[in-house]
Amino acid sequence: MNGLDTFVTVHSETGAFRTITSDLLAETYLSPRAEAFDLNAVLSVDGQPWSASMAVAPMETATAVFSALRSLAMATKSLSPDEVDLSGLDQDSRLYRHLAALCDLWRQSPAALSEDLQVYAHVLRSTATDALEPLPLVTAEPCTFASPIERSLHAHLLEHHGLASEAFQQEWVMRRSPLLTGAEEKTSLWRVQQGLTGADIAPAPLDESLSFFALRDEAEEADFAAARAQRLIDEGVAPHEIAILVPDEIGYFAQLRRAFDTLGLPISGLPDLPVRRDIAGETLLHLLLCLQSPAPAMALASLYISPLMPWPATTGLQLAREVMQGRFDPYVASALTGRAKRLYALLRSNLSQTPSGILEALEQAAQNLNDSPELRDDITQFRSKLTAVRGVLSQSGTLDWTGLFRIATPGSAKPTSSDPFVEGVSVFTETAMPWRPARHLIALGMSGNRWPRTVSASPLFLDGELQLLRKKTGLNVETRGDALARRLEKLRRQFLCGSETLTLLRPVFAANGSRQPPAAALSLVARTIGDEANDPEDEETLIHDLRSISAERWPFAHRFVAADTKAQSLPEDGALHLDRDLLRRQLTDDGRMRPQSPSRLETLLVSPLAWSLSEFGAEPITWAPEGLNIMVAGTIAHDVLEFLFPRDAPLPDHAKIDASVPKLLTAAIQRYAPFLQRSIWAVEREGLARDIRNAAHAWRDTLEGLGASVIDNEIDLRGTAFDIRLRGRADCLLQLAGGSLLVVDHKKSGTPKRRARLEAGWDLQLGLYRAMLMHSEKTDPVLEDALAGNPAIGVAYHLINDQGVLLEGLEPPDGVVTVMQGDISGQAMSMLDTRLQEIGEGLIRLNTEDDRKFFEKTANLAPYALDASPLIARFMMPATDQIEDLEDLDD
Repeated sequence: MNGLDTFVTVHSETGAFRTITSDLLAETYLSPRAEAFDLNAVLSVDGQPWSASMAVAPMETATAVFSALRSLAMATKSLSPDEVDLSGLDQDSRLYRHLAALCDLWRQSPAALSEDLQVYAHVLRSTATDALEPLPLVTAEPCTFASPIERSLHAHLLEHHGLASEAFQQEWVMRRSPLLTGAEEKTSLWRVQQGLTGADIAPAPLDESLSFFALRDEAEEADFAAARAQRLIDEGVAPHEIAILVPDEIGYFAQLRRAFDTLGLPISGLPDLPVRRDIAGETLLHLLLCLQSPAPAMALASLYISPLMPWPATTGLQLAREVMQGRFDPYVASALTGRAKRLYALLRSNLSQTPSGILEALEQAAQNLNDSPELRDDITQFRSKLTAVRGVLSQSGTLDWTGLFRIATPGSAKPTSSDPFVEGVSVFTETAMPWRPARHLIALGMSGNRWPRTVSASPLFLDGELQLLRKKTGLNVETRGDALARRLEKLRRQFLCGSETLTLLRPVFAANGSRQPPAAALSLVARTIGDEANDPEDEETLIHDLRSISAERWPFAHRFVAADTKAQSLPEDGALHLDRDLLRRQLTDDGRMRPQSPSRLETLLVSPLAWSLSEFGAEPITWAPEGLNIMVAGTIAHDVLEFLFPRDAPLPDHAKIDASVPKLLTAAIQRYAPFLQRSIWAVEREGLARDIRNAAHAWRDTLEGLGASVIDNEIDLRGTAFDIRLRGRADCLLQLAGGSLLVVDHKKSGTPKRRARLEAGWDLQLGLYRAMLMHSEKTDPVLEDALAGNPAIGVAYHLINDQGVLLEGLEPPDGVVTVMQGDISGQAMSMLDTRLQEIGEGLIRLNTEDDRKFFEKTANLAPYALDASPLIARFMMPATDQIEDLEDLDD
């Protein structure tokens, strides 16, 4: 209802007062049960003012139309569209078109009205003899904020049932009186209660009846409220004489429950939190997202950890972890069996993107869910939702993913009302009126879009249009100004329940950590405070940050816990000592040291702590939407070049390259970055195709100029260096004229930065490739044949962005590639040797604040390892002269 005061009846025999709800009216007048109605289907008909919006945002459009229809119906006196007279409006106006369309919708589909309005319409059509029991009213007039239909309903009920006896009317007035009396006249609280909505109340200096405090967030607000209540109780105030006014937000309910339970204080009227979330809805939604090709990585990860999946929770976590690292075929998946294997295979298969194909996949998935007895209710709910999806798919010729997602959308966790009891601190929620008076009122959440909540604009009606409608037709549809005035009056009446003190708490930060401004109500309160010589106070000057005032002024008991003021110092020598060989922490089945890859050793080079965290499986995995970064682009480019230049095949001509790149790119994207198939990535796909095509043409000419043949692509390299085992995978192994070998690594980057790194001697990867070939483990027949004659070995980078090639170790024909002179890996290999010795002794060298500058400016490499974990920065040593020592390595 729009009115602030509900309709109340009294039982003639028991004397019990009851609120007249739509449920009570439906029972009394035997209102027919509301029919199931699909508003979206009706609104999807072409030719309506909202047709274009329905095609783009059906859920939002349906909500806006439903809200506008309700507002229009509430403005009538008989709940009939015939009451809306449009003859006085311009038929070409936007207002006329929207009103005419709403009235047509109302006439053709009466079930489009909300259930409570359908009940009201039935009651208005009923006679007094249709009522099964008397419902005498305790008030002769409805609230001044009541809508026209509420006024008609009140008059209709009064005609049917009359007023309660004088005695009951007086008793009701007496019950309500303490809620409307307010504070003692002339106090600051009294001025707020009387002047909040604009009454002519002169400002006066602040007294002890009103106080303002700024706190960190809703958790600290709840702690403050509980501590303040405890102080008042200690001073002799009864719990029921204290009240909390709280926003209708589940976060506040949870924090209040925690804070009051911690102090053992009884709290009455606090809504009960939901026991659990809608697991069935979440699982079905994520399943549908995964069946829509291409499946988003976050949807797969979310589905993998659902309790309804047929694998243990630890397996689900590992699957999710790997897919968020970009591995869409995780290692752990190979060990799945039975239901788990079948469901995983279904999720990773190429499904037919048709209604029948998706329906078949959903049926298969439902048969392979977790069959644990503890989840029986969730499985039943899942199958119930699946029935609705099945009905849509079986009758559709095309896939309406938006409609399917709407059906599967999980229900939001909503708290349920709890029965209030006498001896407890009262809780009044934002949308309800206080149910008993209090001496001391504490209002929480005085920040952001609260107190009062802002009124969103209607997409169908502007306030100016509604005012014109009121003038032309007398139809009083509520405007944003009307709604705001009603909400302010409700807040004033909520303040009226306090008779001695009002404490206003303003959280500086929202639950997501963002800073939020003071609520609008605080500025209205502030204008009641001041004196004759000065203007009213500004709300910011009235609010006391609890941390900025002395503890003696805190309005609750407190004690300080002695804190350890001694800073936790970092090791003086800048290293952690674990006294064990970290290289041998994990061994292979035959008891040997697990081999290290060049990328992992580069991590060790930059940050031994980052390498150690990775070895222990303690690196963080960020859940974020997929994006086209340099790693993804590089993987795709490698794949295309591998298939474009296969082993033992003649070089493709330029025409074949142009024809093959699009098909190979599409296949690579499907394997490594399915998200790029979506239309929103069209520009990025085209840019990637252009870069790869240009690189392929240049690479073909380079191979021809070198007289090179491709021995193999993606070839496994295994060898030893620094007394440790190495393993890696070279993008390409070439054999040049004369039998020399060239190891090539394709990089999705440019030449200048890479060349600077090689010239400085800080390239580790090519140095390790050379070491693996020079001290190779004989595991690959192709590689063994290539190495049989101890050929000369060169290493090279192929830079895709500008088609450059940097080669070291061989003397190719002039003008084909850029030949690097000097030791391209000396500095990096020297530092790596030191790092390996330290790690072997269990010593983890911590980074310093100078390291980033050194690696970026001197070594010319991107120190990704420094950002691998927040712990790297947390355990970073202060800047020292180390950077000068490192730079000396270049001398």
